[in-house]
Amino acid sequence: MSTDLDALHGSFLAIDENGQRIFALTTSGLTIIQLADVPLSIGTIFPASAPASGGTTVTIRGSGFQSGATAAINGKSAATTFKDMNTLTVTTPQLTAGPQQILITNPDGNSCALDAAFTAY
Repeated sequence: MSTDLDALHGSFLAIDENGQRIFALTTSGLTIIQLADVPLSIGTIFPASAPASGGTTVTIRGSGFQSGATAAINGKSAATTFKDMNTLTVTTPQLTAGPQQILITNPDGNSCALDAAFTAY
C-alpha cells in the first residue's frame, strides 16, 4: 500500500474501457479526469505469435485508434482494418523469425510503437 503524502497523488488508478476517463482514489476522495482526446496506445495483441511467412490476421486492442490508422511490423507495412477506437485487425506481412515491433500511426500523425510485441516463427 502506498502513502499519499500530499492528497494529490493517487494510491489507486484505473482507466475506463475507452481510455477517456482516469479514476484516482486519494485521501481527498475519488477524482475523475475526463480526457479531451484518448491517447493512442497498444494494449494487447492476439495471437501474440504467428508464422514468419505472413498472412495471419492479428487483433490489436488499445486506445485512440482512428479510421485510416496504419500499421507496420518491424518496418514492413501491414494491411490494417479499423474496427473501432479500441480495435484494429492487421494482416502480417512476410517477416524474419523473432520478436517484432508493432507501430501504429493515426491519420493525424500521432503514432505509438511496442517493441517485441509480436513473435514471428
